[in-house]
Amino acid sequence: MGLHIDPMEVSYFLSREKIMRGMETDGMAPWRNRIFSAMARNSSGASDYFSIPTNRVVELGTQVEI
Repeated sequence: MGLHIDPMEVSYFLSREKIMRGMETDGMAPWRNRIFSAMARNSSGASDYFSIPTNRVVELGTQVEI
């Protein structure tokens, strides 16, 4: 498209969620809750997936209770 951008001249804003285990009485079964938490913890971040330079990333995060 004719637009040339240097990746080291751009700031990238990404979101990050931290999965917190909540009360065991509502929502998922306890074993599903543990598996989902482990899978979310072991997944790679968006900056790794898209090969974004780490010194150009601003991450905004939240905690999600399941």
